[in-house]
Amino acid sequence: MNFDITLSINKREEAQHNTFILKWNPASSSYTMACLDSDMVEWAEGNWYPDFDWSVFEWEKARCGDRFFMVRVGEGNTGVFAAGRFTSEPYKADDWSGKGRDVYYMEMKFEAVFHPERADIISTEELEREMPHFDWHKGHSGEMLTREDAVRLELMWRDYVGRHKSLYLPRAVKNEEYDLRSDIDKAIEFASKAHAADYDLDGNPTILHPLAVGMMGKNDTERIVGFLHDVVEDTRYDFVDIIQEGFSEEVVAALRLLTHDKETPYMEYIERICKSGNATAVNVKINDLRHNLARGKEGGHTRCVVKHTEALAFIEACVAAGANS
Repeated sequence: MNFDITLSINKREEAQHNTFILKWNPASSSYTMACLDSDMVEWAEGNWYPDFDWSVFEWEKARCGDRFFMVRVGEGNTGVFAAGRFTSEPYKADDWSGKGRDVYYMEMKFEAVFHPERADIISTEELEREMPHFDWHKGHSGEMLTREDAVRLELMWRDYVGRHKSLYLPRAVKNEEYDLRSDIDKAIEFASKAHAADYDLDGNPTILHPLAVGMMGKNDTERIVGFLHDVVEDTRYDFVDIIQEGFSEEVVAALRLLTHDKETPYMEYIERICKSGNATAVNVKINDLRHNLARGKEGGHTRCVVKHTEALAFIEACVAAGANS
């Protein structure tokens, strides 16, 4: 499996949610393999702890809603075995190791956990092959991935989960809310199929843009809409195809607003999104414009930069006016 992804992203403008690697060595951690064994029994019965937390080294870059992947290091079957999102802001607490260091923790919510001793997880060897510049063996827990590596690992995780759903119980557990995530799988697959063999002005695969916009979403609906936002406008697929894929009315409604009819003047289209009151469409369009601006500046596409700068200023002013009214 080789995910060849190159993203042209201005991280300062584009970043909405970051992705962190939480490392776990059961031989030295206060959270032992026996703890995981016990917790997985509880999780399998639906008892997900609301206050499960972990130390985060780059805590100043982290915030509620950010993505995490857990990686087992040390001896045994090492690699990515769990994923989820942080559910709190960083907070300082006692050092788990007893060394008296300043340690910051974040509460977290798992979407799925595969037992590293009972399942073939995403191995350290696979991780090193795809992202050789990151140290997957040692180092601090809670280091942030680059945006490019975050997208790469997300695709690896989606592919892995899709191929190993049969492992759920007794070798893995999933949060009951993780059923909603199947729409993310479908959105990535559908967008990849729709944009296959298409390239942007700089010669990059077109799919990289919707993948980047989707990753900027603050929730699952924004991510799904972000992945799909250019499908009807730029490919042979239409809304009938999207509806037949089973996406929700909420997703379809946002996509209808985001699809630009070329007979409609561009700023009139932007104004329609602003006035719609559809927060998903507005947020995804802001993400779309920010990423397009970053690409345009990097590629030297002056006309696109002017167009997208005007549109972004307009829509952000609308959002600010709404917040102050």
